[in-house]
Amino acid sequence: MTPQACLTLSAIAFVGTHFLLSHPLRRPLIGAAGERGFRVIYSVVALLTFGAMIYFYDAIGDEPPLWDAGDALWIFASLLMWAGSILFVGSFVRNPAMVGAKGPSGPAAGVFAITRHPMMWGFALWAASI
Repeated sequence: MTPQACLTLSAIAFVGTHFLLSHPLRRPLIGAAGERGFRVIYSVVALLTFGAMIYFYDAIGDEPPLWDAGDALWIFASLLMWAGSILFVGSFVRNPAMVGAKGPSGPAAGVFAITRHPMMWGFALWAASI
C-alpha cells in the first residue's frame, strides 16, 4: 500500500473514531470505564490516529507542486488567509457559544456581526487559499 493511501486511511480513521467516540460509543464507554477512563481512551485513540497521519505524511516525502500559482494568485491567497485569520481569532472574543459563556448579551459585535460562525468561515477561507 502506498504512503498516500495509508495517509488517506489514517485520516479517515481519525475523523471516524472522533465521530464514533463522541456519539454512539460515548455512553457505553463511560458506563464501562467511567468519565476519566473514557477521556483516556478518547485521547489515546486520537493520538494514535493523528500520529499515524503524521508518520505517513512524512513517509510521502517531497512531492513536486501540482501547479505554479504565480505571484498574483499567491497575493490573493495571502489576503484570503489574512481575512480567515481575523475571523478565526475573532471567534474567541466574546463568543456566546464558548464553554462558560452566559449566552448572547445584546446585539452581535465584532466578527459575530459579520457571521454567526466566524471560526467555520476562517477554516473555509484557509482551505480555499491552499
